[in-house]
Amino acid sequence: MATRILDALKTKGTHEVGNLSSWKVKTVANGAIVDATPIDNFLLVELGFNVEGERTCKVLSDVTKKSYLIAAQERRFMNEELVDFYNAVGERARIVVLEPEYTRFDTSAFTLNTGVAEVKNGLVAHFDPTTKKYILSSEGSPHADYAKAKAKFLVVADEDDLEYTVGKALVKLEVQEA
Repeated sequence: MATRILDALKTKGTHEVGNLSSWKVKTVANGAIVDATPIDNFLLVELGFNVEGERTCKVLSDVTKKSYLIAAQERRFMNEELVDFYNAVGERARIVVLEPEYTRFDTSAFTLNTGVAEVKNGLVAHFDPTTKKYILSSEGSPHADYAKAKAKFLVVADEDDLEYTVGKALVKLEVQEA
């Protein structure tokens, strides 16, 4: 006989994963409450306020808006894998301020632009609010939205350069513009 709990224990998560790799990062004081829909870690968010005056966050809606990185700390209680974690609506999350040429992070939320066959150092990237992924492009022919994106990134490593993986392919991005 099956149970909902047993199914939950056997089902592997599909959430995006990542890792902060800057020595120190600046964070928004007291974080922000996830508003409207759940958000995977290491995506870009925009900030706002609710009716009580508390800071809120939601997935970035437009590449021209100021953005921040959601990077809540995972607390494991039952040996969960990192792909099982996400930021639920109503939870307070850690929000990282993007600093050019300093903030670096790994993320599994990426896709390759047309004409890019493999992840390699020197590619450029921006966050696509529609797919909720970073689009990696060659510097010579970036994605159409790259030029107008407020937050721009440089690929500085791929999974082959990392000492470990977290269940998904990762790419390391460095903030170039914020």
